[in-house]
Amino acid sequence: MRRVEALREAVRDVVSGAGRTATFAVLFLVLAGGVGLAAELSTIQGITAARQYVGSGSATYMMSTQKRIDGRACDALASLPNVAAAGAIREDRELFVSSTLPQTPISSFSISPGFRDLLTARGDSTRPGIALSEDVARTLGTDAGENLATAHGSTAVNSVFEYPDDGRDSMLAFSVLAVTPLGDQPFDACWVTIWPQDESAVAALGRTVLSEAGPSSDRPVLSQLNQTHGAAFTLPRAFGTDSAKLLAAVVGAVLGAAQVFRRRLVLASDRHIGVGRLPQVISQTAQCAVWVSIGAIGALSAALVPLPPHESDRGPLLTASALILVAGAGSALASCAFATCLIRESSLFRYFKNR
Repeated sequence: MRRVEALREAVRDVVSGAGRTATFAVLFLVLAGGVGLAAELSTIQGITAARQYVGSGSATYMMSTQKRIDGRACDALASLPNVAAAGAIREDRELFVSSTLPQTPISSFSISPGFRDLLTARGDSTRPGIALSEDVARTLGTDAGENLATAHGSTAVNSVFEYPDDGRDSMLAFSVLAVTPLGDQPFDACWVTIWPQDESAVAALGRTVLSEAGPSSDRPVLSQLNQTHGAAFTLPRAFGTDSAKLLAAVVGAVLGAAQVFRRRLVLASDRHIGVGRLPQVISQTAQCAVWVSIGAIGALSAALVPLPPHESDRGPLLTASALILVAGAGSALASCAFATCLIRESSLFRYFKNR
């Protein structure tokens, strides 16, 4: 039998249903696709936990010491590996006094330009003006892009930042921030968001502390913005991609061998009448490729459903799912070809007796 005829035989088996193509496609979709989906959901769980950890401020560290923080050195930390943002802050009680609610105590702070990257805000924080916490904006009845009457005149509100009550230090919960140029005046604290966790980046916070200090100066204190989630991030127990690849390969190998051994009597009979081993390998592997492709397409379609909204997470998750399915598909094809080679004409009578 020529190779072209072997492919034609594969087509006939698929069309007639003799190869149980639909059955094996569904099995591959459910088993190998299920393994890929389980690994994807486990990875998404870890990504969600990590985002919650960072978003809560647990990955933000503060080096605090009154009037001893170098603003330039603090902002420069943003250039270090694994540092997402860095900025300095100091209290400035004369910065803001509301003319509508002058008796309402609103905390006021001057910040370095880099501090804006530490906050999630709506509006344009790079424009001139002040930034309000959501609680302050709600109390004063204003929003980003509007002007606010103060004791010093009308001031533009360039942004409104989120600062939820989730266990983090409450110093900015009811506050007003304004960017100040980096001059010689020191700050009170340097904030740095570090992710992934990097002890060398945490240690670099010590370089922001000015050496000049009087006898009554307080000692620098290193702390987390939010300590409720622990000092270090603990990844939830996950079903890893490597384990999923191995399991998918086992599933593919079992299905590939099952396709061949269920038709061992027919294959041995064809061998008895002169059909060569290579044409049989081509025919069986081609049939395997059909149901593997159908099952893999269905599994990838199912993997699209739980993808997270963040664009940066979708590509790696889809790539990992595809690699898991490739491991299963490759194993199925190899197992099918190997199992076909194991079929022997001399075992025809035994296959017939055990049919």
